[in-house]
Amino acid sequence: MGEYKPVHELVAQRAAEAPDACAVTDTAGAITYADLVARADRLAETLIRSGLTPGDTVAVQLRRSGAAIVALLAVSRAGGGALMLDIDGPRRWLEGFVEIARPVAWLAHDGAPAPPYAGPVIYLGGDGTVTEVAPDLFTTGPEGPAIGTPYVGPEDLACLVQTSGTTGLPKLVQVPQRTWTTAARTQCQLHGIDASERGAWLFPAHTNVSVSVVVWPFLIAGGHLSVPPDDLIGAPAELVEWIAAERVTQCFAVAPLAEALAKQDWPPSALRLLLTGSDRVREWGRNDLPFEIGNWYGANEVNIVTSSVVPWEQRITSATAGRAERAGPPPIGRVWPGAQWRVVDPEGADVPEGRIGELLVGGDQLAIGYHSARKTAEKFTPDADAVYAGQRIYRTGDLVRVRDGVFEHCGRTDEQVKINGVRVEMGEVEAALLGCPGVREAAATAVETGTGRLQLVGYVVAEPGGTVDSAGLRGRLADLLPAHMVPVAYVRLDALPRNRGDKIDRRALPAPETSGAETSDALGGRVAAVFAGVLERESCAPDDNFFLLGGDSMRATRAARTLTSELGREVSVEQVIMHPTPRELSELIRS
Repeated sequence: MGEYKPVHELVAQRAAEAPDACAVTDTAGAITYADLVARADRLAETLIRSGLTPGDTVAVQLRRSGAAIVALLAVSRAGGGALMLDIDGPRRWLEGFVEIARPVAWLAHDGAPAPPYAGPVIYLGGDGTVTEVAPDLFTTGPEGPAIGTPYVGPEDLACLVQTSGTTGLPKLVQVPQRTWTTAARTQCQLHGIDASERGAWLFPAHTNVSVSVVVWPFLIAGGHLSVPPDDLIGAPAELVEWIAAERVTQCFAVAPLAEALAKQDWPPSALRLLLTGSDRVREWGRNDLPFEIGNWYGANEVNIVTSSVVPWEQRITSATAGRAERAGPPPIGRVWPGAQWRVVDPEGADVPEGRIGELLVGGDQLAIGYHSARKTAEKFTPDADAVYAGQRIYRTGDLVRVRDGVFEHCGRTDEQVKINGVRVEMGEVEAALLGCPGVREAAATAVETGTGRLQLVGYVVAEPGGTVDSAGLRGRLADLLPAHMVPVAYVRLDALPRNRGDKIDRRALPAPETSGAETSDALGGRVAAVFAGVLERESCAPDDNFFLLGGDSMRATRAARTLTSELGREVSVEQVIMHPTPRELSELIRS
């Protein structure tokens, strides 16, 4: 990869080689490499004059823009770390981050509302130049004698980014400069990014992915980066036209946006590669698209770990996947250069190939840790396979399965639940649901019944115009999974609830209904009466689910025996399990 240099120096090299080349285009206009570096240098000097010393943090609350790139380069050049804040972040989060990170300055767009911060606020115009500093701290003026910039080493702080999918105030991840440099160089190498490439900045601006995977690779290569108007991110059809007009050759998008783009009718364009990630990708994309769609996996704590285009000759994309591969969800690919990994069981032992386990990751892109020593110690642990002293490995909490070097994402360790004493991997249940005909999205969770027991419930979003029914899903999963992993109930939704990090929000999944209309059918009434008796309830409605009301395998056995005795025909435990409502079971018995 070559000798370490911080990204601001690598971008400055490109500016020296091609000063008039266009670096960034956004709604405010175009910025050449020479202007980009010059404005970053002036802002770095402003930051130093406002009190920034090496290792300090600077709050950066800017939308996708050329100004944001100027700001990040300036903070890096001044020796600081960028506290990257969501432009639409909740105020209480912003206040919490300020209290934790204690930034010495705040960078905001010209005209932005006053932030929850008592220190100097530096406002930037659309071109990245300083328009105002409040309060004005300069006694000699910002154009005073030149100030030198410090040496920035590989372990120095590059940025602080918030984790996703957490409860309460998100943790802040400390990302070092070596991660930015390594990620950008690796991205250029693996995806063929050079001065002829044109990228698009579609990711949220406050994420590390935005800079390490999107912004820096194109700029250290001397390429061009286009920034769309904010309103286009929510308008896929218009975004397609913009991508074509900007002659974008490759871009990166969160999974929902990538899936929406893949469904559009594309005009002739220069786009050759669309990469996506941020959650388990649910769709491959059509194989007749004029570009390829690939998948990658990473986290703020480890940056990028795997990619489906590594190596390019063996890539697994929308264009190369065969029928057998398309029968399941897209994999997350093979390991990136420099990443070290293990897949372990709950006791920390390596699992055999093909088995699901937790992914542990180390290597060149590992974060410094969290802005909390205790939380860092919980997740960043000594590497048992370390080559040299002090090596650490990060417990991702992600469940994966590896087959022939290809990784499949299978959920989260915090999605593991014990039901009736047996551990259930929600990711495996969800993967099976996604393989059912007509299912576009799926989730699974454990629901507490009235007796305090946990039962498994599946949630599905159907393909547009498609239909799915509980009996069909239950039968399909019974063929694929052991009995304890087959949900007892299924809920159809128009969309799965998601949090700000685009992760499925299982806490927001609705509880399945446990009551229905009164029974008017005699056979259904007898089944309902048996269910009620076994469950020690006064009554049971036709669409009440036996297991959601507190049933289990032992009670199902009792119900089957009672029904066999009362009806004079064989009713098996399996039939009760597969048809757990009085309506379903009575219809089966009648047929």
